[in-house]
Amino acid sequence: MTNLRELYASTRALYDHLLEDFPKEDEKRDNYIEKVNQLLDQREQLMTSLQPPSTSGEKKVAQEIFRLNKEIQEKLKTNQQRIQTDINQLNQKKNTGRRYENPYDGPTPDGVFFDSKK
Repeated sequence: MTNLRELYASTRALYDHLLEDFPKEDEKRDNYIEKVNQLLDQREQLMTSLQPPSTSGEKKVAQEIFRLNKEIQEKLKTNQQRIQTDINQLNQKKNTGRRYENPYDGPTPDGVFFDSKK
């Protein structure tokens, strides 16, 4: 029962952490993600030594863990999509900057060919 209670406490801590708003600043975001990884690793270690629930009290705790786990997965997926959106925007800014710095590099939008020989 102690392992199940510890797992519940760890799951609840992760859930509570994910309820916080996802930070926009890079430094805070890195700390947020690091804390999530730490809590996930802690839960993983507790799950490896877990025994199936035997009493009705343990079964209720296990059901609550499953419920929290579903919500945790949804929140992690949402955060992953936010990060992916930010990465895509950053890549788009890089490409736009490169095209601005060297407009003759790569295909031209109107199909004109520029001869680079002198």
